[in-house]
Parts: sequence; C-alpha cells; structure tokens
Amino acid sequence: MLRTGVLLALVLVVLLVTCWLYPGVGFVSAVSLRKLFGLLPDVSWTEVAGLARYSSRTELRHLARSGDPYSSIHSPFTAISDRVRGREIFESNCSKCHGPEARGGLGPALVGRPLSHGDSDWAVYQTILSGVPGTAMRGGIVSGQDAWRVVSYLGEMKGSHGAGAADSGHATLRAAPDVTPAALLASADQVGKWLLPGGSYNGQRFSRDTQINVANVSKLAVRWIHQFPSAAAPSESAPIVVGDYLYTTVPPGTVYALDAKSGAQVWRYTRAIPADVRVCCVATNRGVVVLGHRVYLGTLDAHLVTLDANSGQVLWDQVVAPYADGYSITAAPLPVDDLIITGIAGGEYPTHGFISAYDAATGVLRWRFNTIPGPGEPGHETWGGDSWKTGGASTWGTGVYDPELALVYWGVGTAAPDFNAAARPGDNLYSSSVVALRAATGKLAWYFQFLPGDDHDWDSTQTPTLLDVTSNGVVQKLLAVANRGGFYYVLDRRTGRFIRGAPFVKQTWAVKLSPSGRPIRTPNSSPSARGTYVLPSANGAVNWWPTSYSPVTGLHYVNVEEGGGLYFTSGVGTSRPGRIFVGGSATYGDSFLDLVKAIDPTTATIRWERRNSTVTASPRGGLLSTAGGLLFGSDGSVLYALDALSGRQLWSFDAGAHISGPPVTYQMDGTQLVAIVAGQDLIAFALSGS
Repeated sequence: MLRTGVLLALVLVVLLVTCWLYPGVGFVSAVSLRKLFGLLPDVSWTEVAGLARYSSRTELRHLARSGDPYSSIHSPFTAISDRVRGREIFESNCSKCHGPEARGGLGPALVGRPLSHGDSDWAVYQTILSGVPGTAMRGGIVSGQDAWRVVSYLGEMKGSHGAGAADSGHATLRAAPDVTPAALLASADQVGKWLLPGGSYNGQRFSRDTQINVANVSKLAVRWIHQFPSAAAPSESAPIVVGDYLYTTVPPGTVYALDAKSGAQVWRYTRAIPADVRVCCVATNRGVVVLGHRVYLGTLDAHLVTLDANSGQVLWDQVVAPYADGYSITAAPLPVDDLIITGIAGGEYPTHGFISAYDAATGVLRWRFNTIPGPGEPGHETWGGDSWKTGGASTWGTGVYDPELALVYWGVGTAAPDFNAAARPGDNLYSSSVVALRAATGKLAWYFQFLPGDDHDWDSTQTPTLLDVTSNGVVQKLLAVANRGGFYYVLDRRTGRFIRGAPFVKQTWAVKLSPSGRPIRTPNSSPSARGTYVLPSANGAVNWWPTSYSPVTGLHYVNVEEGGGLYFTSGVGTSRPGRIFVGGSATYGDSFLDLVKAIDPTTATIRWERRNSTVTASPRGGLLSTAGGLLFGSDGSVLYALDALSGRQLWSFDAGAHISGPPVTYQMDGTQLVAIVAGQDLIAFALSGS
C-alpha cells in the first residue's frame, strides 16, 4: 500500500514538472492526471494516447479543464481524403441500415434529427466503436481512426442536409453588430440600412437613400453575383443587411450569410425538411429577421429556429405547431422588443390559425392569439354550428408594428373549407381580416374584416402598410391594404375605422362597399357545382407580393394581376388533420394582365399604371421606392427602375431568370447597392464607377 502511494506521488511529481517545462505536453499530462484519478471515466487509456497524438492543444486544454470530452473533442480526421474514406466505410458497413447518405432506412436517419446517444463528435465516435446494446448496431467493426473518418463524413452530411448544421464559407468579416430594439425602431429614418423585411416597422419598403436617383440610375451596373444551388421552389426571400452581413434564404430551408460588399459566402445553415411535410402550394421561404446577434428562421415543418449571426450555429429550436397536421411557416417572423412574433400557414388542411410570440433569448412562448374564437369568446357566434372546428384562418404573411401605439397588425387568411361557405355559415371571424394586437400581450385591440364569409380563397394575408398623412393640420395615422378581392382599403390604424375604399382592378363579385367598408355581394357570385366565373381569379388581384409606399410622392405602389376564373364547389367530406379540406376548386380564366399601379391613399384613386409583359400567373417579386425618386420592380426576368412620380421606365436589366422576390437597397462603404434574387442568383447593383 505504501509502495503504491509512493509510486503515485512520483508520477504526480513527474507530470507536474513536465507540465511546467513543456506546456504543450502539459495538457496531455493534465488529461492523464484526470484519468489517473478516475475523473475521466468515458475515455480509455488508449483513447488518451490517441488524443495526445491527434487532438489540438485547444481541445486538450478544454478537456483538461472540464473533463468533458463531448464538448471538447472533435474529429481530428477532417481532410477531404478522410471524409471520402469515411463515406466508403459508411457505405460498406452502415448504409444497409441507415440508408444512403445516412438519411434512414431500416435504422434511423443520422442527419436531420437529434441523435438518441448524442450529437457531438465524441458521442458519435463512441457509438460507432461501442455499438448500441440490444440493437443491430454492433461495435468493434472499424478501428478508432476509421471511426473518426465516419464521424467526419456524417458531419459533412449534416452540413448539407442536417438540422442544426452550419457550413463556414470563405469570407471573413467583422463581427455582426448588435441589432438592438432601438436600432429597429430607428430603421425608418436611417440611410443605407435594411434591417427588416419591409425595410422598417411600417412596411413601406421605402429607402431614404438618394445616391441612386432619377438622374443617374441609367448608370446602374452589376457589382457582384452569388449563385446558389438549384432549388425546386422559387426564391422569394427579401434579404436582410446587418453590418457587413447579408442574410437570405433559399427554399426549402437554407439560410445564407454573405459578405454584403462582395457576395462571398460566410456561412450556410440548412434545415432538414421531413419528407412528409404538408404544404398546399409552394415549398418556399420568404426570409429571416435579426435581433441582437441572432438570426430567426421559420421553417416548413413549423419550427422557429435561432442561429448565431456570426457562425450560423443553432442556438435554440422551438416547435411552433405539429407539421404532420398541415402546419408550416413560409414567411419571415417579426422582431418586436424582446419578442419574435410569427404567423402560421396551413389553413387548407385544415388547421387553426394563430399568431404567436416567443421570448427572443430563450424561445419560450410568451403569448398566442387564436384567429378562430372558441366557445364563449367574442366572435365565436359568427361560426354557424360547429363549423369553427374545421379551422382555417391562417396567418401566412408577415405583420407590421406601430411602436407609438404599441400595436402589431397582421393579415388573416380564408376560413376552411375555402370554397364552400355553406359548410360554415356566418362571417367567420377573424378570417379574411386584419387584426391589431397589443404587442406585449397579444390581446385584440381591433379588427377589420375585408371579406366576410369569403368563399373565393382570397385570404387577406397581405402585409399592411402604415402611413401618416397630414390633413388640415391634423396627422392621420392610417393603415392601407390592397386586398386580394380587388378593393383598396384605408383604415384608421388607431381604431380600425373604415375611412375609404375603392376597386383598383376589375372585379365582379361585389356591387360596392358599404359606408362601413363591408362588401355588398353581387347575386350568384359564389362558387357552384357547374362553375361560376368571377373576377379576380383565385390568385387574387394581388397576392403576397410586397407593396411600397413613398412619403416623397405620397403614392402606394402595388403589383396587380387582372383576370378571372371559374369557381367550383364540391362535396365537403370529413375534416381530418393533415388532409386537404377546401370544398371546391378554381381555374384561371383566359383574360390576364400584369400591371404596376400607383394609388393615392388620400383618395383611393389610381394615379398611373404600367403594363408588364408577363402573361402567366407565375410568382411576382415585390416593389421598392426610394427618396431618389425611383420605384424598383420586376417583370418576369427583368429588374426595372421607374420614375416613381410618373411611372416612366428609366433603366432595366434582364437577369436571365424569373424574379420572384422583392428588391432591397443598402450601403457598403458609402456606396448604395440594390440587391435582388433572380432564379438561383443573388445580384447586387451599384452605379458604375462608384
């Protein structure tokens, strides 16, 4: 016993002296001491030797201090040749159970999901070596070095397909600045900033930048292009620019951080979307938002994911709703104070719509507003019988915020079944409405219903526009919406009171609006078994495409689609979660026009219009107005700049691919750029010579 104690003491002295004389070896010695005294039970002596040989000093120092190999040790075999060898080993020994590219087969997928025995490199390495007792996963098949190579290969697969995986790019930038609530509040008055999907909280998509203007826009030229991998759905993202970083998304669930000056990739995060996700229309994603040093993403499987703005690493992942029931998120959320507010899609399945707010730091749900009132709640009486149970009223757009009134405004979609109102008698509140909610609590302040009992699937999810107009020395705080049903509405955003409204396209479903703004329906305009022809078509006079308002010209610019379609009813059937429940269908008519219209909100009249050449119902992009007197928009593959006052075209550029997302503008090093996604390319423009 005495001899053992003396031996241990001598070993301790030797190790301490070694640590002092040779700091690089010292970390190995410290790890060895932990092992010697039983403080490193999950690491064998053979593995200690391997760590000493292959691990970095940083990893060994962390392990020596923490004693936790799961957070300290990463695969030391990460070269391309190692990952290739790892793939070969995986295909020979593992793919029969775990499937090609580890996507799952007889055994579970190893990418795109949390792993039962841990996601860290050390946890996966231990599982490969030791196996899983009681399962077909046997250990001892490969050597330690080859196990690390498989870990590296799986890490590469996670980077391409896996939830929570971020790939570093080639650009190195200054750290992303802290986007404070105060910075977001001031965004409307800033030059060269684009911090929110609508540019600022008011949703105007207006920039105060004048560097590019009516006099010099003809000199606009391509500054840089970033090409993304091909995607099945159109890219409808509105980029966000924070410091040196430009954040954008590519469907179905990839976030890119690019160098806003050069377009070089900084990092990439890809969300693994389940194969059985249910999306009624297009598997798209319309962008992210940033608050603090975090990027927030809504996903097609109805999660809210938070990423580190500098690295793309996942910080938290919150389930918003069960995707198997048909819920999804396609729009960007809205950051307000310390909250991240999101809507939900999926009303066709049917689901019950809502707007919910989460703590930005923790992901904890803070409040939720249900767009279908339950028994005993105001508005429940507008649903005949048990029709409220069939759901709908989704909130698949992005809202806006008035900080002075502390109100959030959000559009709500059609009730379910979409085309058969006989199955849900009544106005069906709060479907096809805009709701004003107390930002801190989610309590309803007021609502305005554009389409009571809507049976044409027009929704009312367009992002509203907040604007202030001075009349007789009094500032009117207004909310303007060009609705899919074809009427332009102006409301008092304090109270929801209807001020004015008028058609902005040809429509045949309503005779007029009442003094309170309620549409008076045209007889026999509802869908029927034989089909009823109505204008506008089911695509709507507008859709999600962002509008723009210029306080310089006082005009509201709207992408417009003019055309009609046949509307049919069919048997309603039984409402079941995760199954389409629309009660009919619609076709697009043979009359079609694509236009941009400038509407005066003070009169609800059209000041000018521009006819585009697009002749199909393909996705539109969006609009952007500037203090330089310009209106940027798109016509198929062509990005154009118009004189915002007259509609005269001043410049255009054919990007060679369809433009489905809205343009943004920002400054880098004193130079104004305009950026837009066209097909799979993000293109940035600046004045030549600048």
